[in-house]
Amino acid sequence: MVNKVLMAIAVLSLIGVGVFSYSVALMITGEVGGNPIYEMMVKGAEEAAAEAGFELKVVEGGYNPAKWEPTLFSLAASKQYDLVVTFTEGMPKSVEKVAQMFPNQKLALLDGIANPMPNVYSLGFKDEEMTYLAGYFAGLVTKSSLPQANPDLKIGLIAGDIYPAMTDRMKPAYENGAHAVDENIEVLFSAAGTWSDPNKGSELAQAQYSQGADIILIIAGGTGVGVIEKAKEMGKYVIGVDSNIISFAPGTILACTLKNADKAMKSTLLRAFRGELPFGTAERWGLKEGVIGFTFDDPNYIEIVPESIREKMIQVYEDLINGVIDPLASE
Repeated sequence: MVNKVLMAIAVLSLIGVGVFSYSVALMITGEVGGNPIYEMMVKGAEEAAAEAGFELKVVEGGYNPAKWEPTLFSLAASKQYDLVVTFTEGMPKSVEKVAQMFPNQKLALLDGIANPMPNVYSLGFKDEEMTYLAGYFAGLVTKSSLPQANPDLKIGLIAGDIYPAMTDRMKPAYENGAHAVDENIEVLFSAAGTWSDPNKGSELAQAQYSQGADIILIIAGGTGVGVIEKAKEMGKYVIGVDSNIISFAPGTILACTLKNADKAMKSTLLRAFRGELPFGTAERWGLKEGVIGFTFDDPNYIEIVPESIREKMIQVYEDLINGVIDPLASE
């Protein structure tokens, strides 16, 4: 009995001096303010920290990609954190380098997939489900009698840049979604080469709208602001991505595909805190896991988009969840 008491006192003493504390560093590949995905990632991390009671440090890497890897390196080199987290498709190679140099440092990569390493966990999103939904919606809109839909069967996609997820999964799925509506729909594609230039977005949008596109999906970060402004000016349509931005321009932004990154981040950090995160593996989450969605409940979407289109969108959404549709399989 005495031994048990002494052991309990020892454990309480260790807790008191912080030996059992847990700390996480979240490295943002950019700046949080004004970026919906970054804001959601931080929100999910903060909720996890509050719920579990661990320490969270958020570090902004800024918009110069050359600084991201050194920032990640310095966080690992400090040996202050039980887990270092970052995200996006641009970071797998950097995560792999840091993991190799610091084999005792646990790392998590979200919204990207790193090669399997014993101290790395990756969680990618099924972006192909997201863009298939957008492509199907764009296809329905371009064939509809909506006021700004023209007779040309043309839709657009403007990306911030060209990267593997875009070329291998997102763009093909967008095209497949549109062609599931009508195989004659033409998809115009442009890459801005920047995620933070609204003027470039406006220029590319004008080119696509002038070629006959009546609706454009924007996956371009701050560059997409210019697409929205040009769509308003020319009386055209836009599909948003990641978060619900319909209220910014109702009637121009008809719908948005959603990425519930906060839910993925919170789950990852809580599992890591509990010792349940499967390091050495990679997972992909999508509609079924609740991290990909669509603005079905938005009042502007319900008011402006015809019921016939909304009903078809619900059906294709359910078919994707149930595995009836493979977004990467051409019709």
